[in-house]
Amino acid sequence: MVDVEATGGPRVECAMCATPIELKVDAGYKEEVATTGSGEGGLVPLSRSASFSSLHHNWEDDVAEFLHHDVSRTCRDGCRYHGIPFERVGHKPLLLATVQGTDEDGQAFEWIARRCRKRVKQPYECPLPPPKLLWTDALAFKRHYAKPGWWIAFLFAVGSVFWLFTGIARMTTPISKPEHWPPGLSSLSAGMSVWPEVVALYLMYLPACIIQVYEAINMDLESRLRAWRCACARHETAANARAAVRAAEEGAGSGGGGAKGQQVAAAAEPPPAPAPPRPRPRLLPGRADLRTVSFWLAAMQLIGIFVFCAAVTTELVGKAVLLDDAIYRWVVSFEFFIGGALFTGSSWMACIEETGSYWRGAVPSRWSDLHSVSWAAVFFALHGSLGFMIFGIVFFSYLDIGWASTQGIMFYGQVWASTCFIISSTAGLLEQANPEHL
Repeated sequence: MVDVEATGGPRVECAMCATPIELKVDAGYKEEVATTGSGEGGLVPLSRSASFSSLHHNWEDDVAEFLHHDVSRTCRDGCRYHGIPFERVGHKPLLLATVQGTDEDGQAFEWIARRCRKRVKQPYECPLPPPKLLWTDALAFKRHYAKPGWWIAFLFAVGSVFWLFTGIARMTTPISKPEHWPPGLSSLSAGMSVWPEVVALYLMYLPACIIQVYEAINMDLESRLRAWRCACARHETAANARAAVRAAEEGAGSGGGGAKGQQVAAAAEPPPAPAPPRPRPRLLPGRADLRTVSFWLAAMQLIGIFVFCAAVTTELVGKAVLLDDAIYRWVVSFEFFIGGALFTGSSWMACIEETGSYWRGAVPSRWSDLHSVSWAAVFFALHGSLGFMIFGIVFFSYLDIGWASTQGIMFYGQVWASTCFIISSTAGLLEQANPEHL
């Protein structure tokens, strides 16, 4: 810690490398910003999110970009924070979802964690009325291939089509009740029921969930890139200024005999500081990520997909080897229920992440919700997850269920649930293609 009053000024030197350190005092807190280099050639400081030791939430850098100034303590204390486990003014919840507030100049803003994670425009950046919704642009691979959110929606959409196919096939007798049991891995029963699920889980759902965790860990990547571009621009400006001064000095000294003195001065001048390195994506969450609902919903869904993989892999083995009924009950049905429960919890947290409310994402309560692609994405994902969870708990609880009841629960737990995920994923694709549409 450095006492500003004891130093007699706002600048001190680092005891390790004698680097000048500028101390800023802003609304009740101190922040140290190191500027490397000498004089006018030093680097400008990156934002707090550009350093990898940020202790604040990601919303502050995004809102500061909109307000064109840092978020002050007064502004933070007047914001309304939504998340888990409470909604309160002036106090952040354990897991943050949305922020609503007004700065000292009267500019209102609303920050939504989902829109930050999906790298689309925040409400204060979206025009009113909203632009026309673009439908076919969602499939423009060249435009969206670098977006993690697009890959997540695309992989979930394709995987859900596989699950829809196998759900319809399972409602027929030759697929669910073949004449010989076990029918074998190369049988029609396995080829139209379990194999599509295995392909969808391991090649589509699992990669999508891993990308989603990566996406949640790097919610602040855009703000770090903005700070890096600003620092590079100022570094280039300082370098050009140094070059201009040096050229002027050389021109003034060329008329006299001061060439030797200029060479000595140039040798004594410290080398210019290098340009700041480009921020890289992180693979581990930071403190700000752990205090945002986005990371935990992504982690919960990743755990759920591993449970689904274990259940479906066991069912695939059951097509080749005769397994006991207890294995089907406790390994297949129960794990299917646990995976569905984890997906349901994750989808409910995604509803909070989008709406800031415990129930608004679960049921339609406003006309604006019905016109929102982001709301449709979380709403149908929640109800699709509920279908998978109920499907697993029914087959775990009832061992003597009839064929008609089996078809009914198969329709709800696989056909309807997969359809919900297809709608949710389509909404996610539209969200990426229409970043200014709420």
